[in-house]
Amino acid sequence: MSIEKVLAAAIEAVPGCLAAGYIDMETGMLLGTSAIDQDNASSLKSSALAATNLFQGSGIAAFEKLLRSDEADQTISSVFGEVAVFSDDRVFIFLRMQELSDHVIFFICQDRTNIELMLAKSHLSLGLVAAAI
Repeated sequence: MSIEKVLAAAIEAVPGCLAAGYIDMETGMLLGTSAIDQDNASSLKSSALAATNLFQGSGIAAFEKLLRSDEADQTISSVFGEVAVFSDDRVFIFLRMQELSDHVIFFICQDRTNIELMLAKSHLSLGLVAAAI
């Protein structure tokens, strides 16, 4: 199944989801997108750039370094696997792929949707995305 079809299926499964994208953070490229309408599709590029800056920027890197310095077992990797960002009317969910840590799938959702259900359903889509790439 193509990445676009998988993302379209994920949009249907994640409550309140308006758009989804799949990013290679190393190159900054959007490898796949899907949206319910053109207005939401237009925000995918800026969301991809934001995700790349979020996961690879100095703020998160410094925070991850602090977490690693406090761990008793230094073999454990403390990298952020997911981040949820709340804006005035949207929730942005960014999930790092476990197999490819420089790849992120993200969802743009309505803010009035149950966040726990959004997170649970978005996590279920990771396996489908991994199978499609």
